[in-house]
Amino acid sequence: MDATAPGNQDRFLATLQKLLEIPAADLPTALTHAADALAQATAADKVDAFLYDESRDSLVALGSSTQPLSQLERRLGLDVLPLSNGGRVVHVFESGETFRTGDLQNDPDELRGIKDGLRIQSALGVPLEVAGRRRGMLMLASLKRDFFTDLDAAFVASAARWVGWIAQHSELVQSIERNALEQGRNARAEEIFAVLAHDLRNYIAPVTLRLYKVRSRAETQDRPDDLRDLDAALNGLSRLNALLSDLLDTARLDSGAFEITLQPIELSSFARNSAAALSTAEHEIIVKAALPVVVAGDPTRLRQCLDNVLSNAIGHSPRNAPVNVFVSQVQEDGRGWGRIEVIDEGPGIPAAMLPYVFERFFTAGKRGGGVGLGLYIARRIAMAHGGDVVADRYPGKGARFTIRIPALAEFGAEGD
Repeated sequence: MDATAPGNQDRFLATLQKLLEIPAADLPTALTHAADALAQATAADKVDAFLYDESRDSLVALGSSTQPLSQLERRLGLDVLPLSNGGRVVHVFESGETFRTGDLQNDPDELRGIKDGLRIQSALGVPLEVAGRRRGMLMLASLKRDFFTDLDAAFVASAARWVGWIAQHSELVQSIERNALEQGRNARAEEIFAVLAHDLRNYIAPVTLRLYKVRSRAETQDRPDDLRDLDAALNGLSRLNALLSDLLDTARLDSGAFEITLQPIELSSFARNSAAALSTAEHEIIVKAALPVVVAGDPTRLRQCLDNVLSNAIGHSPRNAPVNVFVSQVQEDGRGWGRIEVIDEGPGIPAAMLPYVFERFFTAGKRGGGVGLGLYIARRIAMAHGGDVVADRYPGKGARFTIRIPALAEFGAEGD
């Protein structure tokens, strides 16, 4: 029966007006306002808006009319109904069908707690869709027999669509508020990081200078024990300075203040220079390149990108295992790319971790500590060049990181 049938249209419009007047609020508050509007329109003794909670596999009355029967329902714990227990609320949700009865006490499929605890005589339930997906149901209850009519059923089915819109609107508002709060926290944290890193570097510089002066005296006076301690201190300061540089670069990348100056770079010799600087007796970096590959890049930033990826490979490699680097030019996505593949012989990247390796502060499995900014910065530098860095498992080897930068010819063509 249509909601616009005689005797129903005025009630529907009046209730719709109340539903539209519900202010933007959290989901339980909005649904409670909607339940009160429906209770007033139908003279029900209780109205519940149940939504499915996957974590509990239950239907939860997030919104209930502010009536004595609703308060009793909460005291009896009947506002949370596990799907496994069955009952008419669960039936409406699972079937998507409207349910109406004027003799609930003699319904063998209703829960005994609802019949004996709440003493409900008549019930009317309709499915509740939010954003085109069934998320719960509306249940109206009366302490009187044969209370709800066909007109009531048609009216509540129509009103349920508006209640679903209210739920969708409330969830959207909550999502926007959460995201705004999180972004505000992140922005504040990044600002603190940047200020702290900048100030600490100003303190570290004179300390480092003084330590070098003391080291020079220790070397002149032949004090080997002091020299060892001073070298350890200077190495610690060097690592701290590198960490602060990473924090500052992260802040610049996230704020859009990270600048690059492009010029032609031949990747084969570029990779060999980086490999020569980072190779050790325990981890030789072997570069293989068939042909010259020229890209458009910022030499300093691209070196930082490659060094971070190579350092990560060394940190995950077993002792005396080489790191292999392959430089090539490929055609992908209809354009030319310079490609650097960095392959280590470590344990590889577990499939569950692959989506997270480029996130900030991800450090799983790497020797020597670190705060997990190297790969994050490397990928962001590549992206600033119009490229990317991706990770996968290399069959029979370990991990493979592939840096992709637009070839110079392609870059020039786009700039024309």
